[in-house]
Amino acid sequence: MDGDQQILASAGVLRWSVDGDGLCHPDAATASRFGVRDGQPLLRWFRGVHRIFRKPVLQLARAVLRMGRAEATLTLEDREGVMRNMRVVARIRRDGAGRPAADLVMIDVTTEHAEIGRLRRSTENLRLIVEYNPQLPWLADPDGRIIDFTDRWLESSGLDREEAEGNGWLAATHPDDIGPLTHRITHSLTTGEPFDVRVRLMVNDQYRWMRAQAYPRRDEEGRIIRWYGYTEDIHESVLIEEQIRWNAEHDSLTQLPNRAMFNACLDKALASAMTDFKKVGVFLLDIDNFKDVNDLMGHHAGDELLKSFASRLKEIFAGDGVVARLGGDEFAILIENVESRQQLADLANRVLTIRETLFAAGRSLECRGSIGVAAFPEDGRVATELLRHADLALYRAKSLGRGRMQMFEQSLLEDMQERVAMINRARTAVRDGTIISYYQPKVSLQTGELVGFEALLRWRDSCGTIRSPAEIYAAFDDHDVADMIGQTMTSQVFADMAAWRARGLTLGHVAINVSSAELRRERFAGRLIETMDRFSIAPDSIEIEITEGVFLGAGSDTVRRSIDELHMCNIPLALDDFGTGFASLSHLRSLPVSTLKIDRSFVSGVTARESDAAIVSALITLGRALNMKVVAEGVEEADQSVKLRELGCDYAQGFYFGRPAPSENIPALIQSWSENSAIITLNRRAAPWPPRGMRGEGRADSLTA
Repeated sequence: MDGDQQILASAGVLRWSVDGDGLCHPDAATASRFGVRDGQPLLRWFRGVHRIFRKPVLQLARAVLRMGRAEATLTLEDREGVMRNMRVVARIRRDGAGRPAADLVMIDVTTEHAEIGRLRRSTENLRLIVEYNPQLPWLADPDGRIIDFTDRWLESSGLDREEAEGNGWLAATHPDDIGPLTHRITHSLTTGEPFDVRVRLMVNDQYRWMRAQAYPRRDEEGRIIRWYGYTEDIHESVLIEEQIRWNAEHDSLTQLPNRAMFNACLDKALASAMTDFKKVGVFLLDIDNFKDVNDLMGHHAGDELLKSFASRLKEIFAGDGVVARLGGDEFAILIENVESRQQLADLANRVLTIRETLFAAGRSLECRGSIGVAAFPEDGRVATELLRHADLALYRAKSLGRGRMQMFEQSLLEDMQERVAMINRARTAVRDGTIISYYQPKVSLQTGELVGFEALLRWRDSCGTIRSPAEIYAAFDDHDVADMIGQTMTSQVFADMAAWRARGLTLGHVAINVSSAELRRERFAGRLIETMDRFSIAPDSIEIEITEGVFLGAGSDTVRRSIDELHMCNIPLALDDFGTGFASLSHLRSLPVSTLKIDRSFVSGVTARESDAAIVSALITLGRALNMKVVAEGVEEADQSVKLRELGCDYAQGFYFGRPAPSENIPALIQSWSENSAIITLNRRAAPWPPRGMRGEGRADSLTA
């Protein structure tokens, strides 16, 4: 092999020829690689070609005979059994005898073919990735005009290629999205920042949510030469997001906005009102007797009532306000662009016309709303303050009898602050051990005997002054503080009773006042009985006094269970302030009451007004008919005691018989009462009775009951 042949062979170029007799004459490289022998008949070599590759070889031979020159890429098997891709160029010539002969040049392109195949497969893979990817790619020029996209993009948008090129694709965009979208694209074209937007595009005659993203490609000098982007159908996920957001912002029962959304609307409204110098109104409303509906008719009826109220509220405030359900039976209403407080009052009075009457267990329940109203800016400048003040107004509306509207006033805030101060005073008194038990005598009007006492709370302030419970009355509505006070009082009273008993004193019974907050404690009765056992107090030596207010509000079922437990343990129950409540006769009929206490408001006028005397007489007759003891409270004059005795009242208490006294004064009071036979003075109106030393007046720190 000469030098030229070696160079050509190393480059993969092989040569051979076929003479006029059809015999092959290969160069050394061809002979070595493919086993073609010099002088071998072409037909014999052809028979050695693998049959699946014979057809291209035969086609090349026919082409070159017909045209004189031809080329083709053939797949041939070399001597090592490796398939080679050979680019073959054949040319016909005439030999010396004028016969046709052929010269062939073969170039090994196996490596090139493998690379082309790899590139073709890679291209096909990329094409399929693009084709089957839900994201639809596109290209845009530096000015953001679309210059290329896939057929699927056109199919999805419903546009022709000519329509979609440039900015024509905006024709498929939802009208409401064109402005924000072009603004965002302009920003990216100006700054070169990638953009990522959501837009609604027309697809198959309906708008669907799409996500469009694009990223710039820059040249060496940093100039943008292309935008590469894609559009992805996110319609279903957007609908799911919107549903999740709606669920997070709305009440599932009434379909109204919930507390979170209402607060967001209120913040937005206040920010706008502050900028535009407008007024905003807030209503807080809850449904009266809602608990009774749930208890008597079931939660299904309660749910229907809530939906009915929600529907009526939406009708009243359609287009004029945001109506929300905050939870339970509490609703909130936001009114923007308020002209005056009178406008708010008029709207609130329209709400008060909503009434639902339900019937259950032989009784009717009229359900309407109580409303608290606050206005921005005069009643509060931030949302939390405005809502707090509306809540204070609602609290006042309910305390005044329900079914009414109350505008916020500064006095309500002052009342609230005073209530908080009272609770703190009471909590401090319990913590510091300055709660004190005072005792007021209870007397038999028929015999003049001392039959017992009523334990009354007093507390000592930081200056040592004895204070009345009226200065901490709000504490009795706080469950925790009222419970602490109650435990302190019962422990002190039982300890005093045990001490008096140890001295051999006969004291009858002691009445203990119990608040509704105490009775709502699940273990109230059990804990009281445990304390009695600790001090060896007999059930008939105490009396538990309650008012009808314990049955109002939440937890009345727990109150009833506590009362039943006390009755089962033979602990007497007295109904205090009788005649001033809402359902006195029904309570007398259903409760295990053994003592009826006539309120001082009737007793004070028993000698001055015939109407009061008639009421007291009727109450005494009622008590006797129900086999109850009757006690008159607030007896301050001899004439009153005589009149009560004439009317048949059993017992009495009040300043006339003795002011409340501390525990250390009680032994002397009991002793002196036993030593003085005062019954003969009961009909004497001029002289005070009992004697001065028996009234508990000796201490300068004694207070009125």
